[in-house]
Amino acid sequence: MAPELYDAAWRKACIDAWAEVILAHPHDWSPGEEETPEKCRGQMAASTWMDLYLFGKEKAEDERMKLPPIDDGASLTAEATPKSNQP
Repeated sequence: MAPELYDAAWRKACIDAWAEVILAHPHDWSPGEEETPEKCRGQMAASTWMDLYLFGKEKAEDERMKLPPIDDGASLTAEATPKSNQP
């Protein structure tokens, strides 16, 4: 495999791995370098840690947008309940 193809494939695998890690945590989770996915280790010369993390975060947010809303027992029920005209 040509070096540039290997680098592109590794980069995509790393971004996908970041997206998986991010989706497995709460929305406000913020990782440190120690949480770097195994697929991303050892190749940091190709890109910076922050770039790969941010691309993974963007992909995770896109995936979250595709998920159905979470019914917390009040929010979705309140939206579906017709509002009365009482003052």
